[in-house]
Amino acid sequence: MLRLLLALLSAVLVATRFRSLVLCGSLLYALCVLLDYVDGNLARLHGTASGFGEFLEELADQVGPSLLPLAIGVGLYFRPDRLMRLVGPVDPLWALLVGALTSITYCLGAMAVLYIRVIEARAPSQGNTASPLPVPGGQSNRLRVLRKALQLGRLGISEGTYLAIVFGIVLAAALDFMSIYLLARAIRNLRFLFLAIRLLVSRLSEVRADACH
Repeated sequence: MLRLLLALLSAVLVATRFRSLVLCGSLLYALCVLLDYVDGNLARLHGTASGFGEFLEELADQVGPSLLPLAIGVGLYFRPDRLMRLVGPVDPLWALLVGALTSITYCLGAMAVLYIRVIEARAPSQGNTASPLPVPGGQSNRLRVLRKALQLGRLGISEGTYLAIVFGIVLAAALDFMSIYLLARAIRNLRFLFLAIRLLVSRLSEVRADACH
């Protein structure tokens, strides 16, 4: 619940025309992201994990990324940043449009991911029922270690990129280059939407294939 309030407050502050408030909003957004690594651990530590808590966490995860680009666009519309002033007479309406489209792009991608989860939850287990082929113990251990290393590597890259993009907003606000951050966020959200739609089409094709059989 605290993360929800921080996400909403940070979006309101970032949307203002005052640079000091924009910086405060950026810091609050970074704090909101840091708390994402805390809530689940606290729930497991105290044995208070629940379905409602999972719903709140998922909601808090989506509110910030959904509102932040639009808030940045509104803020740049009222007060162009240093880059927009250096480039020349740039219509601030473009910043507002880019922010709105970036937020819409993220929302569409999140809806696609949610629909994929619904499909996977309703679909019967498609795991292979046949017993696995015997594999020598040494080779099996090496494969498990390699698979675990690949998973950790992907997790590290994913989390590192996520944190770099999130805390980049603090640097962008401090340097008054929020338009650069908005463009980076727009590119990332477009990629997120593309991957989500591609995965959704793949899942729907699998469901249709199973229905035909």
